[in-house]
Order: sequence, then C-alpha cells, then structure tokens
Amino acid sequence: MKNKLSIVHNLYHRNEFVNESVRLNLLALEESGVDYQYILFNDKGDIDIEDDIKEFVSKKVEYIYSDINYGKKKCCGGWLGALPYVNGNLIQITGQDDVMTSLFYKTSIDVFDNRDDIYLVFANGFRVSENLNCDSIMINQDYILSQPGAYENPLEVFKVWYGINSKFHKTGSDAVSCANNGIVTPGTIYKVELHDLIGVPDLDNCGGACDFEYWSRILFNGYKCHYINFPLWLYRLSEYSAGLEVIDGKKNNEYWRKISLEWIKNKYTRLWEEKRKLKNTISIT
Repeated sequence: MKNKLSIVHNLYHRNEFVNESVRLNLLALEESGVDYQYILFNDKGDIDIEDDIKEFVSKKVEYIYSDINYGKKKCCGGWLGALPYVNGNLIQITGQDDVMTSLFYKTSIDVFDNRDDIYLVFANGFRVSENLNCDSIMINQDYILSQPGAYENPLEVFKVWYGINSKFHKTGSDAVSCANNGIVTPGTIYKVELHDLIGVPDLDNCGGACDFEYWSRILFNGYKCHYINFPLWLYRLSEYSAGLEVIDGKKNNEYWRKISLEWIKNKYTRLWEEKRKLKNTISIT
C-alpha cells in the first residue's frame, strides 16, 4: 500500500504569516511527490482566518472550523479535532507559523516506504525569526540520542528521557528521576494505526504537553522510531505563536509545563515500577 500523509495545520490567530506558511508547505509537498491530504483546522480561533487561506482549498486541501475549542488555541487542538477527517495512514501535526521543506517530506516518507517496523519519524529543525532568518538548531546535533539508530531502541530512549539508567546514559539509578521531551512535534510524522494500538493524545490531563506524553507512550510500549539528525524544517516563533499565549499570568508553554509535567512524571514513575515488577512489556492507553 502506498503511504498517504495527512497534515493537520492548526489555525487560531489571524496574522500575516498564515498564508505564507500554508503556501510554502503546499509547495514543499508538491515538490516532494508524496501523496497527501492537507487539513487547515481552525480550533475556534479567529473566524476571518478563512479569508487568508481560502485560495488554497481544493481536492487535497480542506478547511475546517470547529467551535468546540479542543485545544484552547494551542497547537494540539487540531490533533484531536481533525482526527475524524484524516484519511491518510500517516499523520503530521503542525502549528500555524511553521514551514516545512520538500526534503523533510521526501526523506521522512522514504523511511516509512522502506521500513515497516518504524512507527514514527522526526527530524531536526531550525528556530527562525518571523521573517525566516535562522536563529539556532532545535536539537543539539551532538546530543547523546543523536547517534544513528538510537530511537530504534525505544525503551532505552525512554530511560534517557526519564533519567533511568540506560545503555546510552549511565545514571546509576533504575528509577524515574526527571521528565524531558526529545521530540519536536511539527517535525514529526507517525503512523495513524498507533491510535488503535495505544490510544490518542491525552489532551484532558496533559493539555499543551500532550505531545510529550504521547511520544513517551510510544517509546514505553516499544514502538521503533527514526530520527533524522539534520535540520529539515523551520520552527517560526512570532508574536502570534501558541506558546506565547498568556494563561494565569504565564506563557502558554510555561503554564502547561508546570501543570502537566508532574502528572506525566508520576504516571510513568508508576508504570515503570510496574514494568520492573512484571519484567515484561505492557500496553497502555
């Protein structure tokens, strides 16, 4: 079966970058030659965003407005809201400002085309300014998990994320001591069948950190991933970015990090202890 990619492009604030991001992403997809479906999902954001992107609507590109507000104007809103409309076997979730390249799409889909045992592919990216000037690289290219094939040892990666002694990082401890995410969502593509295997992202409990919990769940359950240690997409930080929204006096990302990370850490502390006792693989949702 030929792989088909469904891209969920989250929309919330009308601004001058939305049209550019959609246009560049569609150009990258056409240049890559991959089969795709492009969903522009407005999670109860500014309703007049449609005026800026309606020129792109076609057989491959659909615009959906939701008045449910799944993600409270966070990038994760369309993750759940758009799922009923997804018709590809692969899925990517991206923010309204981010820009992809044709090499990102082609390289990522090539992995899935050649490796049936890979469930998630993600690539490094550049942090860029509003006008797309490069600022820095998202993931340190010398990071301990940047070595080839590291993410094909999912449980060992999970251990590094949670500060447990692993073959990649010797801590001397066999208990959870921290909780650190190593996968950046916009630069990630994964198999839709994971929703049946381990469930969907837990937006209720994790909010804006539901991506971290979901990647942790994939690793904990032993599904192989593949990391492309080369920047192939652009993470644009603008004044309209979801992470800069203010909730209770804190930036969106800081607010959810404080609330959710302890919950996630506690969850996997409990599950890791259970795994140690059972000494076998368990599936969680």
